[in-house]
Amino acid sequence: MNNYTNQNIQCPNCQHAINMLIDHKQSNKTVYDDCPSCHRAIEFTMEINPQNQSVNLTTNNEEDGLF
Repeated sequence: MNNYTNQNIQCPNCQHAINMLIDHKQSNKTVYDDCPSCHRAIEFTMEINPQNQSVNLTTNNEEDGLF
């Protein structure tokens, strides 16, 4: 069984497409990273449902609140 999923998301700042590889064995978490295009901060929130292996990945522009 494949434990990885590809998810395409858009940067909330510049709408650049970002491809993310997500491991289903991970737990729910929030990660902060910079967009590879505009270099602004993005908050990624990942929620994994272990029963059906579904992944919900959301983004938020939290740059103003980080600094």
